[in-house]
Order: sequence, then structure tokens, then C-alpha cells
Amino acid sequence: MKFNTFGKLSLASVLVSTALAAHAGISVENEKGLFTIGGDVEYDLNVVDKERKNQDRQDFSQSGRILVQIAAERAVANDHYLKVQVQPLLKSTGDVDLDDAFFAMGRQADWEVKIGRFEAFDMFPVGQDTMLDFAKVDVNNNVIEPYRLKDARGRGDYGQVSYAKSLDKLYFEVGSLFKENSGADQNAVFVRPVVAFQATDSLRFAAGMEANLTADKADAENDYLGYGATIKYAVSDFSLDVSYAYRDFDTTDQEDSSIGAVIQYKRFGLGHIYSETDTGSKEKMNTTWASYEIANVMDVQDFSIYLGSYFSKVDNDNDNDNDDQDVGVRVRFKYFF
Repeated sequence: MKFNTFGKLSLASVLVSTALAAHAGISVENEKGLFTIGGDVEYDLNVVDKERKNQDRQDFSQSGRILVQIAAERAVANDHYLKVQVQPLLKSTGDVDLDDAFFAMGRQADWEVKIGRFEAFDMFPVGQDTMLDFAKVDVNNNVIEPYRLKDARGRGDYGQVSYAKSLDKLYFEVGSLFKENSGADQNAVFVRPVVAFQATDSLRFAAGMEANLTADKADAENDYLGYGATIKYAVSDFSLDVSYAYRDFDTTDQEDSSIGAVIQYKRFGLGHIYSETDTGSKEKMNTTWASYEIANVMDVQDFSIYLGSYFSKVDNDNDNDNDDQDVGVRVRFKYFF
């Protein structure tokens, strides 16, 4: 979501002055409930080497943003609540963007209805992804990510609605996402049901699917059925996530699949995704990333420096000249206020 120049400056000024006046990070409680304001700063120093059709290019850059989180929650009768949250992003490029912006109502440990802009259940976790990108690109050199059952997960510019229900160890969620399609069909509505089961304190299983309810031949790029599953095992300082996702297009012969594994041990994270696109010939991509957190910098509990890197390579069965490859390293400065 982008704003015009006047909107950028006005919003930035309001947020900065509000944070200063409120001594950012505070919580205020009154008869209408709990109001909080805080956020985080995230700035990166990046070095990336990209090989494209036998051309090698190195990119040196600095990127980042300041996220301001404003939230309010009001408790009502019988453990019910109303909740509002908004997270503007002030980017180092000068743009103003938006993460979450939603309204929710529900009952504690029971059900919730949410409307606005947000992220639904994560069916393909990537863990401590300090630096993660992919070598596969389209004809315009835009990055094409592996399919991870996240097309309808959320933070869409055209809105979404979800309903979630908890029953002991079982969690159910169904979300809908509205999209503007650039093709002939301008009315894409996705649905994404997910079921998760907490088998033990350490082990959780989840399965889900997503599909475009309005898809037809005029909307070939969104006319598919996707599904997947993920398993999480966590004990003490160790966690392991293993995920799988697959989609099959109805109007073309394309099939996409991905399998990934992520390990987190204390402050170290390691992940790998193998993805494949089959259109008669197969295109395969392997992507590996790693990250380490240096915590409590300058003895400040909320200040960390992350060291991250990734490697991604595409292999084409019929066109070895298009075997793109990326490698990158990053230093990230992260401070919560």
C-alpha cells in the first residue's frame, strides 16, 4: 500500500511526534481498555552476488524500515473482547507502507473474527530468516518465490476476513482474501482453511488448502488448488519445522511443489527449501539460509545484531544457460522500542 508524498510526510510526522510525546513503548489503561504504542527498528547492510544467464552482478545496498505498532484492546462481558491494531512502516527509501491493520472481535481461548489486513496461520515457516531470497526470476527480472501455501495467507491490499476457533488441542481457521487480478478476471476471491492439532507440548501438526472461488478460464494464473502440511517439534532451546506445499493449475499443465526444513537452536537458525515447477520439463530450485543472533548488544536487552546469509540456485532440465544463482550476506541491526 502506497501513499502520495503529502500523505507520507503527514503520516510520518504524526507517528514520530506521537511516539515522542507518549514516550514510545508505553501502555495506557482506562475505562475503554488497554492502549499501547511501540514498534521496532530494522536496518540491513547487504552484499549480493547474482549470476543471470552467464552475467555476474554484485549489489551493495542498505535497506530497512521503522515499524510503529499502535494497538487497543477492550474486554467486555463473558471473556469477550474487541481489538484494533495498525502497523505503519516507514521505509529507508522514503516510502510509507503497512503491515497489519485490522479489527477483531472474539472470546478468549474460544473464537475470533478478524477483518482488515493481517497474516493468517503460517503453513510454511522459515524461522529466523535474516536473509532469504530466491534465484528464480521472470522475464522482467522479478523474483519468483517457491509455492508455500501463502498466496491467500494475507496482508493483501484489497482486504480479507477470517474466522478462528479453538477446541482444546484443536485449532481451526478459515480465511478469505480478496485480490485484484491483472488478467481478464478482475474479481479474485480466495479461501484458505487450516486445521492444527497440538498432539503434545512439543509436537504440532497442521494441514491446509487454498483456492480461488471465482476462478475460470479468464483467470488462468489464479485457477488452481493448493494444499500442504507442516509439522513442528520444539523442546527446550531446539525447534524443527518440516513443511510441504503443492498446487495444480486447472487450465494449464503446470504443477508446483516445495518441501522445506528449518532448525532453530538457541540463537542459530538454518533452513533449506527444495522447490520444483513442472510444465512438461522440470525446473528445480534449492535455497539454503542461515542466521545467528548477537543479543543484548551494549547490554540492551531489546537490541540485537543478526548475521545472515543465503544461497539459491535454479536448475533447468532443458536450458542450462538459464541456471541462475544467488549468494548473499547481511548484517541486520534490530531494536525494539
